[in-house]
Amino acid sequence: MLEPEQINIDLPNINVAALAWGPKDGMPILALHGWLDNAASFIPIATYLSNFRLIALDLPGHGYSDHRPAGAYFHFYDYAPDVLSIIDHFGWDKCALLGHSLGAGVASLLAGVFPERISALGLIDGLGPLAVSEQQLPDMMRKSIEEYSNLINKQLTVYPDKDAAVKARLSANKMEYSSAELIVHRGLKEHAEGFIWRSDPRLLVKPLIMLCESQIEEFLKRITTKTCLLRPAPGWPFDEKILTNRIALLNDVEVHRIEGEHHIHMDKPELVGKLLQEFFNRVLK
Repeated sequence: MLEPEQINIDLPNINVAALAWGPKDGMPILALHGWLDNAASFIPIATYLSNFRLIALDLPGHGYSDHRPAGAYFHFYDYAPDVLSIIDHFGWDKCALLGHSLGAGVASLLAGVFPERISALGLIDGLGPLAVSEQQLPDMMRKSIEEYSNLINKQLTVYPDKDAAVKARLSANKMEYSSAELIVHRGLKEHAEGFIWRSDPRLLVKPLIMLCESQIEEFLKRITTKTCLLRPAPGWPFDEKILTNRIALLNDVEVHRIEGEHHIHMDKPELVGKLLQEFFNRVLK
């Protein structure tokens, strides 16, 4: 594995930590991780993209990045302007996006809102965000408000050592031990009695608001850049009918079905890395 460069990106309203690889004047790729993951999730495939300027972010509230201000809600959609601000920070006219899961949803939305700023789109087990029906929205908002109100009384889980935290993560996600270890070690901080998560506890609260499928479709229709979607099977249990419909909305997309779990880019980095390497080498000229 290539040794990453640790960098910090000072935005006007928040500090974002990241890992970087490759030449500083290389074609830029911003990598966006999944929910409760962090930049370390892209370490296994970084070697295959070493000719690009690959920057893997800790999205706000994750890893070493700042949390949102006190009293703020965590909205999925807030990550889109964060990413655009980072593209502007580096002075890039265009940038490729590589997203996994939540990060793939953020990348999809941003590519639909600012298609002229996105040079290529690599998506790992995700195309657009998860949707809810109109009927679900009132109950979801009520649940979110209640959970935020009760958050102050919740105690953080303390793990006696890093191995215990890795095992806890493995109980929530099917992935290789080495994959969970990379994410967990970047996601922990020391506590008087062991270790606790660095991630903002508000990330565990149900969203206040989400988009409906028809709304998400409008974003996807506006994506103009070449897109590579890596779809592991079984992967995340997306509704196949909905996913097939979303794929059909894209102008220029190639889909690769791969046997594996949700964190396929970590568990099978050679396979995924070579597919993405070929795609970005072909598209980013």
